[in-house]
This record gives sequence, C-alpha cells and structure tokens, in this order.
Amino acid sequence: MIKSLLVFIVTTSLLLVQPSWAFITPPQQQHSATITTQRMMGWFDGISKAFANDEYGPPPDKVSATARHILVKSENKAKDIKKQLQTGSSEFASLAQEYSTCPSGKKGGSLGSFSPGTMVPAFDKAIFSPDAKVGEIIGPIETEFGYHLILVDKRTGGGDWY
Repeated sequence: MIKSLLVFIVTTSLLLVQPSWAFITPPQQQHSATITTQRMMGWFDGISKAFANDEYGPPPDKVSATARHILVKSENKAKDIKKQLQTGSSEFASLAQEYSTCPSGKKGGSLGSFSPGTMVPAFDKAIFSPDAKVGEIIGPIETEFGYHLILVDKRTGGGDWY
C-alpha cells in the first residue's frame, strides 16, 4: 500500500516537473532495476570466481608425523626389545616405560607430532622415509643419543608415498 502510494507521488511529481517521464510506468522501472541488479550480481560472481581458484583445491597439509620410540644405549638391547615386540609378548608403551632412557619413556615413548627437520637427521630420515610404513617397528636406528626403536603412528601431508 505504501509502495503504491510512493509510486503514485513520484509519478505525479515527475509529470509536473518533466512531462516526458510521466509515461514510464512503475512496473517498467522495477523490471529495469531487476535486470540491472541481475547483471551486476552476475558480473560480481564472475569476478569473485575468477579470484577464488577453486579448481586447484586447498593447499596440501603440512608434512608431519606422530611417533613413539624406545631409546637404549646398546644395539643388542634394542634388538632384544624388537624381538619382544615382533613376537607380540609385550606392548610398545610398556616396553618404552621399562627400558627407554629418554624422558618420553614415561609417556609410553610418545613424541607427539612433529615436522621434518625437528629431530636429529638419522631419526628424521627413518620416520619420513617412503619405505617406512605406519604401524611397523623401525630400527634400531643409531644417533648420538643411542639406539632407537621407532613406531610411526600417523603421517600427514607429503602426497601418495605414505
């Protein structure tokens, strides 16, 4: 009702000010405004899609791994512990608590998640190697700290080679 009244007032005032505009009816004005709005929205959508870059997808996840380890002083001790793990007679976490000389042994050997380059080179190479499979025991790996038995729990990023 109010809209119709406003259209009537505008049309009447236009007739008084400029008679040639009096023949433009309100429905035509609404229609042309709708077309203009549609064109503007189409233009805006086109520009925003051009910069969205959806076809390439999101960036890849950062390469990281979650692992546990058992650190011991001798290679023979590491091999003995690995035999116990392979026979299934003991859990990794309990052996880490019992034998590991690293403070992480108290937490079952858990090192949490980390990126390549965080650990010593030999350790990093073993964990992020394409040959190392998630869930399998890796080692013994020798570093300046001793001998490590490593269990990779999870890896993310890095493509298909995991």
